[in-house]
Amino acid sequence: MQSRRPIPRLTRALAVPVITAAAVAGAPAAGAPAAAIAAAVVTPCVAWTSGQQPPDPAGTSHGNALRGVAVLSPCNAWAVGEYDPEQTLIVHWDGRSWTQVPSPNPGIEARLFGVHALSASNVWAVGEYFDGTVFKTLIVHWDGAAWTQVPSPNVSGASQNVLTAVRATSAADAWAVGDFVNGNNVSQTLILHWNGSAWKVVPSPDPSGPALPQILYSVAGVSGQDAWAVGHFFNGGVEKSMILHWNGTSWKEVTSPNPGSQGTFLYGVRTTSASDAWAVGVAYNGTADKTLIVHWDGTAWKQVKSPNPGGATQNNDLGAIAVTSANDAWAAGEYGSSPNVQTLVLHWDGSAWRQVTTPSLGGPVISDTLTGIGASSAGNVWAVGHYYNGTAEQTLALHCC
Repeated sequence: MQSRRPIPRLTRALAVPVITAAAVAGAPAAGAPAAAIAAAVVTPCVAWTSGQQPPDPAGTSHGNALRGVAVLSPCNAWAVGEYDPEQTLIVHWDGRSWTQVPSPNPGIEARLFGVHALSASNVWAVGEYFDGTVFKTLIVHWDGAAWTQVPSPNVSGASQNVLTAVRATSAADAWAVGDFVNGNNVSQTLILHWNGSAWKVVPSPDPSGPALPQILYSVAGVSGQDAWAVGHFFNGGVEKSMILHWNGTSWKEVTSPNPGSQGTFLYGVRTTSASDAWAVGVAYNGTADKTLIVHWDGTAWKQVKSPNPGGATQNNDLGAIAVTSANDAWAAGEYGSSPNVQTLVLHWDGSAWRQVTTPSLGGPVISDTLTGIGASSAGNVWAVGHYYNGTAEQTLALHCC
C-alpha cells in the first residue's frame, strides 16, 4: 500500500490547482509560541502580485510546473520544476524578469522538486530521473556559471529513488531527503548528506518498518548538529505525521501532533534556531483536508491554530513554508472554493496565522496551486506553483514586496 499524497508535489502527471484569498483577522493563535506573542510584530511585504510569469517551455497546450523556490535577494531567486515531456525546468529571477536557464536532463525523463541557495554561486536542486529501468536520485548544482549534475547515491535494489527537498547550512553541510521503493514495493525514508566533497546515504528511521510506507518531503537545519526532516508514515490503519531530528550523530524520530482522525501529513519544515521551528501540512478528518501548522519551542512540537478558508467540506492544504524570523513566517498551498481551487498563503506575524490576499490566474474555472515558497526578508517573498489555463498547467510565480 502506498501513501496518500494530497499535495501534488510528486505527481508525475502535472496536476491542476488555483489562487485567491481574503484577509482574515484573528486573535493570538491557540498554541502560539509565548515568546513570539510578546515580541514586536514584524511588518511584512505590502501585497502579493502576479506580474510577469516565468517561461513555459512546453507551451500553452502542454504541462509546465514549478515545485520549489529559493530567494537570495530582490534581484536573485531560483525556481525549479518540470515541463512536458518530463524535462527539468530551472528559471532565474534577476529583479526584472524570469528567464529559463539550461539544466541537466539525464535519462529518459527528469524532474526537480526542491532548491536551496547558499549564495549566488552555490545553489543546490534535487529531484529524480528515469534511466529506462529505475528512477534514480538527481542532484544538480549551480556554481555561478552553469548547472551541472553531481553524483548522488541510490539504494541498491530499489525500483525508485526520489529526492524532494534540499537544505544546506554551509558549503560542507547539506541535506537532501525523499524516499525509495524497496523490495516490498513500499516507500522508505531516504536521507543524503553532503560533506563538501560527496553525497552519501545516512541511515534514517522508518517507524512502520519495511512492510509499510513512509515518506520524507522536507528538511531544514541551523547547524551541523541540528536539523529536522518531516513527512508521514502509514501505521497499518491511518497515515501519521513524521518528524525526524538530527543531533549531530544520528536521525531519530520525535513525537509529533496527529490531529487528523483519518490521516496527518507534513510537507514543509523551516527553522531559525534550536528553539524555533515550524512545520506545515494537512490533517484529514474523513471529509476534507484541514491546514496543519505545528511549532517547535525547544521542548516539544505543538499544533498552532491556522485558517481554513475552504470551510468544513472543501480541502485546505499547506505544502511549503518560509521563515525569516521568530515573528515572520509564510505558508503556501491551496484551498477548495467549488468549483475552483484557489492558491492559499498564510502569514505569521508573531501572534497569529492569518490568510492574505493573493491574485488569480487561469481559465473559466480557476485551478491553481502553490507548492513552494521562499523569502530573503519579511519584505521579499516568492511563492511558486502552477495554474490551469483551460488546456494545460502553466508555471505560476507570485511576489510579495
